[in-house]
Amino acid sequence: MAPGTGIKAPVPRTRTGCLTCRKRKVKCDETKPICGRCERLQRECVWSEDLQVISQGRPPVFSSATIITTRSDVPALQLSRPSGQNFVLELPTVDRAMIPYVHHFVSFCCRFMAYSNDNEGNPFQEALAPLAMSSPALIHSISALAASHLARNQPSHEITAANHYSIALRELQASLSDAKIAQSDATLGACLLLCVYEISHSDRSSYSSSWLEHLQGARDLILFRGGPRTSDYLTRFFSLLDVSGALFSGKGTLLQGNYWIDDGTDDEGSKALNWPYYDGSGVMTDHFHQLMTHMAKLSQLSSEALGEIGQENPDMIAKKGTEIYEAMLHWWSQCPPELRDQNKNWRRLPREKKLTVSETLEEEAFSSTKACLLGCVIYLHHILDPVGREPQKNEVTEAIIEILEIAEETPQGYGLEMGLYWALFMAGVAVFNDVVAEDLIRKKLRSDMTVSLYHADRALDLLEVLWKRQHQYGTKYDWRLVQSQMGIQVFILA
Repeated sequence: MAPGTGIKAPVPRTRTGCLTCRKRKVKCDETKPICGRCERLQRECVWSEDLQVISQGRPPVFSSATIITTRSDVPALQLSRPSGQNFVLELPTVDRAMIPYVHHFVSFCCRFMAYSNDNEGNPFQEALAPLAMSSPALIHSISALAASHLARNQPSHEITAANHYSIALRELQASLSDAKIAQSDATLGACLLLCVYEISHSDRSSYSSSWLEHLQGARDLILFRGGPRTSDYLTRFFSLLDVSGALFSGKGTLLQGNYWIDDGTDDEGSKALNWPYYDGSGVMTDHFHQLMTHMAKLSQLSSEALGEIGQENPDMIAKKGTEIYEAMLHWWSQCPPELRDQNKNWRRLPREKKLTVSETLEEEAFSSTKACLLGCVIYLHHILDPVGREPQKNEVTEAIIEILEIAEETPQGYGLEMGLYWALFMAGVAVFNDVVAEDLIRKKLRSDMTVSLYHADRALDLLEVLWKRQHQYGTKYDWRLVQSQMGIQVFILA
């Protein structure tokens, strides 16, 4: 009551809480999908469908989605696209409490699955998400991944993420007992999403290598389906995860061969995907896939160098390294000028006509591809001289400088950092007691985790230990051995 009046002070009212709290006229903390009060009192937490849109925390990045109801009273998601063409996903069999997570997956997670801000003709939106309506393993994998990402800002989602993850594992195991279901896109998709869940999980206290176990399961499923097909978006996504993971696992790629190289058709004559949409001419994807062949060879070389034969035959490792390096430089020299010769100040260059969203995103992808190449240069030289017995090569010094320049020029808040994490990590490995460079790398690797699906927590933890040792003892350390000593398994999407 207001002091001395005997009259209740006005209580602020909100129309944005859950219907359960509003009906009982109590304050709602607005945590979705289950608010704190309903969770504590074990009540059904009901939300009005027009309030189910989950905020992404930042200004929208080229996309928005709305929950609607179709004429047949079926809940649906309507996704707005840069082209103005809407995509509608009906959710006839989805539990009401899971709708916000499906929404977040379709409107946000899909856009950062493989490429940043990929929001037109995205196969995870258009092909995979609809399969979840008839696949328990996939719908729970989707919910687990979405809830895990939301938990970065709202920790209350963490328990929900863990619950969906547990159910997804059980349902996936059940799917494998039926040969037809095991060969489906839904089952392979669920396996890959659980891999991404482990890679992007926000719990820094967890350093398990479960992502690698899920990736091995996905490999087995691909082989069970008859082997990799270039035009299959799930196989293509697997290849990106496989090559990226191999650079850190020290065991080489799980599937051999350059099966991700696109020649326009696969073995069955079907046309390959034009993905992502902003790389319409395929300049970035075609040439990045070529770079992936060199990355796969580098991962195999790293594995050999750490093995007994490689330790006893350093000249053999050096010879193979030189061959890979020369092939990589030859590939780069053959790349189109718009990729190879891109000015790092391209965002500030005067233009007669402003770049479109699609053109801007393609230019950003070019910057990431160049940074990835520079990271590979550092990676190769680290394999050949992991503890700095020789003076640092000029090409390594130049690669560090250019990576940091690209990172400084890349705008934050749009999820573009995910394309630089690999290069930044390798720059962090190569610098030696340079606190200025370390601070910049630290800042960029700590970028807001809510604006992209992947993050670099584990990689930064590894660098911090590496830097601390190098500052303390004044000598270089092999990050691969430090990773092993820490008992962790880092993953960065290249």
